Amino acid sequence: MSLPEGCALRVATPADAPALARFRAAMFSDMGAALEDGWELCWTAYFEAALTDGRYWALLAEVGGVPVACAGLMLFPIVPLPSDPSGLRAHVQGVYTVPEQRGRGLGEALTRAVLAEAQRRGLKSANLNAAIMGRQIYERMGFEETKYPEMRLNLGAWTA
Repeated sequence: MSLPEGCALRVATPADAPALARFRAAMFSDMGAALEDGWELCWTAYFEAALTDGRYWALLAEVGGVPVACAGLMLFPIVPLPSDPSGLRAHVQGVYTVPEQRGRGLGEALTRAVLAEAQRRGLKSANLNAAIMGRQIYERMGFEETKYPEMRLNLGAWTA
């Protein structure tokens, strides 16, 4: 998939942590999720450290040198399989495009580029958590609903 005219992709650096934090906040706001107080400092610090030590890899799409979209890659350990001996799963995370640039294919281009990086690293599987806005794009790319949805537990409110 080619990029829209005037757009360029580049690998995010630790200096991009504030932009990634803002994009993450905007993504959650677009989904109607409330943001916890302190999100900006927390997420900026995370992205800066994670981009530095390699826990996180991200791409930015820019128009005129200004970031307008992003997508990230996190690697999670899994029990290896004969068909997937890497012991890692790619998790596509934080796909976001600013409203005025939506509908130009940036989210799909970024997601494809992140998946290509995961393949380059030898990973055999990828997952993501899809917002309603991106679900059709991900399905078109071959992502499928899992048979067993993830379940979560808030350990802060749980007692043994």
